[in-house]
Amino acid sequence: MKIKKQYMLAGWVMVAAGVAGAATTNEVAQDKVVVTATRVEMPRSAVGSSVTVVGRDQLTERQCASVVQALREVPGLTVVQSGGPGGTAAMLIRGAKSEQTLVLVDGVPLNDPAGFGRGADLSQMPVENIERIEILRGPQSTLYGADAIGGVVNIITKKGNGPATGEVSAEAGSFNTFNEKAEMRGGNSRYNYSVGASRQDSQGISSASERNGNTEKDGYGRSEASARLGWTPVEEFEATGLVRWNQSRYDYDSAVNGVMMDTDDRGEAESLLLYGEGKARLLDGLWRPRLGGSWVSQRREDTSSLGNSTFDSLLQKLELQNDLYLGKANLVTAGFEVQQEAAESTYEAMGYVDRFDRKTARHQSAYAQDIVTTGPLTTTVGGRVDSYDEFGTETTWRVAPVYDIAATGTRLRGSYGTGFKAPSLFQLYSIYGSRDLKPETSQGWDAGVEQDIMAGALTVGVTYFENQFDDMIDYDFVTATYGNVSQAGARGVETFVTAKPVKDLSVRASYTYTDTEDKTTGAELLWRPRNKAALDMSYAFTSKFRGTVGLVYVGERQDEDFSTYQNITLDGYTLVNLYASYDVYKNVTLFARLENLFDEQYEEVLGYGTLGRAGYGGVKVTF
Repeated sequence: MKIKKQYMLAGWVMVAAGVAGAATTNEVAQDKVVVTATRVEMPRSAVGSSVTVVGRDQLTERQCASVVQALREVPGLTVVQSGGPGGTAAMLIRGAKSEQTLVLVDGVPLNDPAGFGRGADLSQMPVENIERIEILRGPQSTLYGADAIGGVVNIITKKGNGPATGEVSAEAGSFNTFNEKAEMRGGNSRYNYSVGASRQDSQGISSASERNGNTEKDGYGRSEASARLGWTPVEEFEATGLVRWNQSRYDYDSAVNGVMMDTDDRGEAESLLLYGEGKARLLDGLWRPRLGGSWVSQRREDTSSLGNSTFDSLLQKLELQNDLYLGKANLVTAGFEVQQEAAESTYEAMGYVDRFDRKTARHQSAYAQDIVTTGPLTTTVGGRVDSYDEFGTETTWRVAPVYDIAATGTRLRGSYGTGFKAPSLFQLYSIYGSRDLKPETSQGWDAGVEQDIMAGALTVGVTYFENQFDDMIDYDFVTATYGNVSQAGARGVETFVTAKPVKDLSVRASYTYTDTEDKTTGAELLWRPRNKAALDMSYAFTSKFRGTVGLVYVGERQDEDFSTYQNITLDGYTLVNLYASYDVYKNVTLFARLENLFDEQYEEVLGYGTLGRAGYGGVKVTF
């Protein structure tokens, strides 16, 4: 992507965000503009960090029913799901633990304070009303604080614009699966709106692997509704509100003496997200403050043969961000945040009650970032201070330069940063907790090159990365409490190719090599494959008929057999998926997909089942 040198920082926001908010990200190529890396909209060519964008076109082509499905092909990221639909899903970015990844919806954190490690479970998140997903790899605590020690996944919702439009769709398929979805959006210079609702039901499969004689089906059902509203009363001010509600019920199985078995367990989960913000353009747009506040509640109830448990949490956050345009080539961002979280849980089994009474934690933070452009070189540098009552102050910093040679279509990228993860409330205050815990810390760097060939018809890229994780918090079986007992390291290479060799054919491919080590034991980290590859080819056979072939290969990786407390090696596997759509009329589309074409038998987690060959089909009506 060639960018004129005068297309500097002030111009970037005018093009990407529009003067006085008139233009939106929808009007810019989705994979050319990113916001998560710097907290302001920037051309991809001016971002030094490693970031991948899963755009709306990809979500549509692959007929993704969940965010988990959308992330499976992302380089440097491995998805591990325990069982079929609704099973807990973990994301592992560049060797980091799942709870070391911060998950956001339009910048609002979803990590659950009631979780043992304060991670986020994306298994309950559909793709309804989502514009794109940005995945940022490497330590990102400078802009996002705790939980971003390994990376950030930011789910960005659709913003209405223009005359009212909408769509409804219905799908049915294997395992008695039914998906229904409805969306509507629109707007003008004064207001915009985007609303959606979806429902999914599935008989599912046995969460405990059927290969071990388990046959009882574990069903799943989920309902969600969301709305994003915008109001621009005057040219210099815009207000936005977001609400997102999710409710699900799920069946699952448990391990007995370390072996997964049919146990007829069930659970329910509900979450509610509220967010509001106001943005202004002052001093002719040179100063752009943004004030926002969020409120996220999450609740889970599990009824198991081993006992009953409940988890409740509340996360509240208030933030002020200021963007200052100091000339055409200097953008300074400074912000302040106040966050308070609360959590409680209860576990009951055979008269025994393990109660984690409600605990709260509050912390304040301040950060600053400077983006400077000098000719083809753009450098982003920033620092942050977080203050916690429980363990004091943490300081992090990050630098990310990119050298964009527009004449040759070459971009040289690099970054170095530090990160930290605060102990969870459970790790601090439960009967297994310790008030002496220190935050986990990390440092990581990467360096890579991207090259456009044939005027951008072909783009190739390669990145080398290294991460070091220190003072990692794990359960210490000697003291029967959590402790800072582990260290780990990861290094590897991420490569990708995107190509459009002919008008109607698009190709995306990636390969990731990851070498991990538990520095305490010398063993590889669990669930991290050394080799992962993905291939996606989409072809428009006619103006109405389009087909896509997707392939994902995940190599061997380590897991733990809890019946013997020994590590074992899980076999690698390859999944091939087919997708097709046909426009019957201008506003009516038939679509179908065939997943796991060759009925591959595999496990993502030892003892848990996975879906075999499955087919789905449906219809979408737009208006």
